[in-house]
Amino acid sequence: MTPRQVKLSALGLSVVFILAGCADANIAQLTQKLRDIRETPGSQPRIEMPEVPDYEPLPYRHSDMRSPFLAPDAVVDSTFTQPGGNSELAPNQERTPEPLERYSLQELRLVGTLQMGQRQRALIRTPDDEVVSVSVGNYLGANYGRVSRITEQRIEINERVFTQREGWQVRDVTLALADGNNTDE
Repeated sequence: MTPRQVKLSALGLSVVFILAGCADANIAQLTQKLRDIRETPGSQPRIEMPEVPDYEPLPYRHSDMRSPFLAPDAVVDSTFTQPGGNSELAPNQERTPEPLERYSLQELRLVGTLQMGQRQRALIRTPDDEVVSVSVGNYLGANYGRVSRITEQRIEINERVFTQREGWQVRDVTLALADGNNTDE
C-alpha cells in the first residue's frame, strides 16, 4: 500500500467510527416513550400562575419637573414667548387662513410668473393639480408664510416659525421656477 492509500483508509475508518458512535440502540425505545407521552391525555405539564401581591399605588411627586420625554434644551422656560403671546413676530391668529395655507411649502410648486402692469403674480400648483395665482402679501404654506417678493424665476416667502428656545422667528424661504424646489436662505 502506498502512503496515500494508507491515509485514505485511516480517514475512512475514522468516519465509520464517528458515525457508529452516533447510533443509539435505544432510539426505538425513546421514540416509543415520546409517542406515549403525546397520546396520554393531560400529560402536558400544568403551569401555575403565581399570586399577584397587593400593592399600594404611589403618588407621582415629580409632575412639576421637566418631562423625561423632552430633551433638556427643548424645555419651555417661562421667559420664552408662547404662541399667541405678545411677541412682535407672532402671526395674526385671528385672520382667516388663505387656501394655500393648507399645504406645506414642500408640496407647492411654482409653475409660472406674470407681470400685469406694475403687479407681479405667481402661479402655484397644489398637490391637487390646481393652479392658484398669488401676489405679494398673500399667505401660503403651513408656517404662516407670506409672499414678500416675486421675480421672473422665483418667489421669496417670509415664514413665521415658533421655537421653544427663541420664540417666534422669521425664516426666509424661496420657491424657484427652474427646479420647483424650495430652499431656505
